[in-house]
Amino acid sequence: MLYILFTYLAAPLVYFLIFVRRRKRIEKILVIQTAKIGDLICSTPVFREIKEKYPEVHLAVMASTPTVELLENNPHVDEIIGIHHKAYRGLSGKLKLAALIRKGKYDIAVCLNPNVLFALATFWGLVPVRLSVMPNFSGSTFNLAAFFFSSLEKHMSGRLVIETYMRMLRAIGIESNDITKEVYKSETAEGKVLHLLGGASEPFIGIAVSSGNKLKELGPEKIMQLTQILLDTPDISVVLIGTSEDRATASMIADSLGKRERIVDATGKLSLGELPALIQRLSLFVGVDTGTIYMADALSVPVIDIAGPSDMEDQRPTGEKSRILQKKIQCVPCSHAFHAPYACVRTTRDCIQLMSVREICYATTEFFPEVRCP
Repeated sequence: MLYILFTYLAAPLVYFLIFVRRRKRIEKILVIQTAKIGDLICSTPVFREIKEKYPEVHLAVMASTPTVELLENNPHVDEIIGIHHKAYRGLSGKLKLAALIRKGKYDIAVCLNPNVLFALATFWGLVPVRLSVMPNFSGSTFNLAAFFFSSLEKHMSGRLVIETYMRMLRAIGIESNDITKEVYKSETAEGKVLHLLGGASEPFIGIAVSSGNKLKELGPEKIMQLTQILLDTPDISVVLIGTSEDRATASMIADSLGKRERIVDATGKLSLGELPALIQRLSLFVGVDTGTIYMADALSVPVIDIAGPSDMEDQRPTGEKSRILQKKIQCVPCSHAFHAPYACVRTTRDCIQLMSVREICYATTEFFPEVRCP
C-alpha cells in the first residue's frame, strides 16, 4: 500500500518523463500474460491481432517461466520475457521489474492478468499507453493501483475473458472478434512423438491424469475405470497425459489394467513445445478444465471438458466438437478467471466427486458410438 501512495505522490514527475519519452509512432508493444497454460493459450488471439494491425511492430510477451516454451514457435511473438513472480515481491521487486520494462522502451503495454505489480511496474517503466482488464473480482489495493493504467476494460460476468481482451484492444485501434486460439509445436516434436507412440494403433483417446489445480482433479480411481471401459472397446488406444509428477499414477493405472500395447504413458515424456504434436494425433481428449484441454481445443481436437468448479462463462473450449460436463450444484462456479481458489471451502469437492464415470463414458459415445458404458 505504501508504494501505491508513493506512486501517487511521484505521479506528476512520472507523467512528465512519460511525455518526454513518447515516440511519434508505435515501435514496440509489450503483452503481459503470466498466468497458467490454459490462460496463455486463450490469450494467443491477442498476439495475432496485434501483429495483424501492426506488422512492423516488435511484439514482446512477458510470461511465467514454466509456460514460455509455448511461445517459442509462435510466429507473432518477436521476444519472450520469462519471469518468476517471487523475484518481484516487495518494493525492490517492483523497482526491478519497472527497470526491466523501462529498458525495453515499450510504446504500449497490454496487461492480460491485472495486478498491482504490473500496474505500478508499467507506470514506473514509463510506458506511454498502458492497457488493462478491470477484473470483476478485485480488491481495494488493486482498485487504487488501477489508476495508473491509461485505459481499463471492465470484465463483465457472462462474457468470455478473451472477448474482454478484444474489446480492450480497441483502445489501440484494433477491431477484431476473432478469438481463434493458436498453438505451435517445436521442430523436433514429430520424431519424438512417433517414437513415444511406438506400435500403438489409432484411434487414440487422450486422458489427462491430473490438474495443476488439485481442486479440479478427477482422481486415479475414476481415470482407471474410464480407461478400462475404453480399452474394452476393440482397437481404441488410450494415451495418459500429464507431467513427470503424474508418472507414478499413470504407471499404476497401466500396470493394473494390463493391455500395455494399447496404453501409451506420455506423462513427463514431452515438453510443452512437443506436446502439441501428440495432442493433434488424438481423436478425442478427456480431462478436467486445465491447460491441456485448451491446447486440444486450439488444435481442433474434440474435447470432453469436465468443468468442475470452473466458470464456463469466463473461459471454455469453443471448438464445434467440444463438450462440457458440469454438475449444476449451488456452489458452482466458484473458480473464475480472476478469482481461482485452490481448495474447496466445503471440503467435499462435490462438483468433481458427483461426476460419475458413466456420465463421462456416455459423453465419449458421441464421438465413439461403439463404446459400451456400464
